[in-house]
Amino acid sequence: MNLFKAKRARDEAAALAQIPVIDFGPAFAGEPGALERLAAEVRQACEGVAFLYIKNHGIDQAVIDRAFAASRRFHALPLEQKLALKINANNIGYLPVNASMQRATEVHKATRPNFNESFFVSYDRPADHPDVLAGKPFRGRNQWPDEAAVPGLRADIMAYFTAVEALGHRMLPAFARALDMPADFFAPFFADEGHAPLRFLHYPPQETDDPEQFGAGPHTDNGFLTILAREDGVPGLAVRLLNGEWVAPPVIPGTLLINLGNILKRWSNNRFQATPHGVVNETGADRYSIAFFFGPNPAARIECLPTCTGPDNPPRYDPATYLDLIFAFYNANYDHRQSGDRQKPAA
Repeated sequence: MNLFKAKRARDEAAALAQIPVIDFGPAFAGEPGALERLAAEVRQACEGVAFLYIKNHGIDQAVIDRAFAASRRFHALPLEQKLALKINANNIGYLPVNASMQRATEVHKATRPNFNESFFVSYDRPADHPDVLAGKPFRGRNQWPDEAAVPGLRADIMAYFTAVEALGHRMLPAFARALDMPADFFAPFFADEGHAPLRFLHYPPQETDDPEQFGAGPHTDNGFLTILAREDGVPGLAVRLLNGEWVAPPVIPGTLLINLGNILKRWSNNRFQATPHGVVNETGADRYSIAFFFGPNPAARIECLPTCTGPDNPPRYDPATYLDLIFAFYNANYDHRQSGDRQKPAA
């Protein structure tokens, strides 16, 4: 049975009752006491549904609108032009429809590939960047279509990347304090460019009643947190609440939707959750969303925080580098890594 078959109006009302809208503006402005008040709200959300709307995030709506327009221009290109930029070993580039499957999850046993196409970018590194020259995994260069084919695409996409990456860094103190750690605790782990894929998603209309066909199968994200921008009017996202009910978070103008990933769950020893979610596009229209997967530097060592363990609560996970965890997740989920691009990190 398709998990998302439900009355959407009811689902949206349930989502609004469960997923808080949190104002980050006072803390971002440095108001006295605002960070601690914000941390308490973030803590409550993350120990519960692990989704939240962020209000007063500081990204100009025009930057977001231009990013969506760029996504539409890219996905409207002929398939052969997109395939010329096909996703590579660094997971940068174009991922065609039906080229990924949610295998690295216990949420749902996927039997169909994901019915979406995606364009991945990250930091726009030059050819002489030290990590590019060294061939470090997941530190490669972006792939771009010819400027004449889509004028301004690179500039509009990278303007959004710059804005949302800065937002991720500004949010770190709130999550550190929510875990009773010093406000600057997470910052060093994200230094020297974190692992930060920006994914421009296009969900074509699903023309099937197959209950196992998803735009994105039920899953949890792998990073620290995900910052999701959506356009109003074309729903499709569903989130699983703690009671097992699936709800549909509506778009709230002026906000972005945040969810936690497996790395923050691991860091917090399951104190914070990574909530299952997925997409079905039953609207008959094309659906677009932009997901920014904010993660630490691949060299970061992820181990249980001292505030999240004790005599009756031992660490649930062995320490691991984020690079190892990236490899495990990508190798499981992406078809191009099933056929020869499963390189391992150097010893």
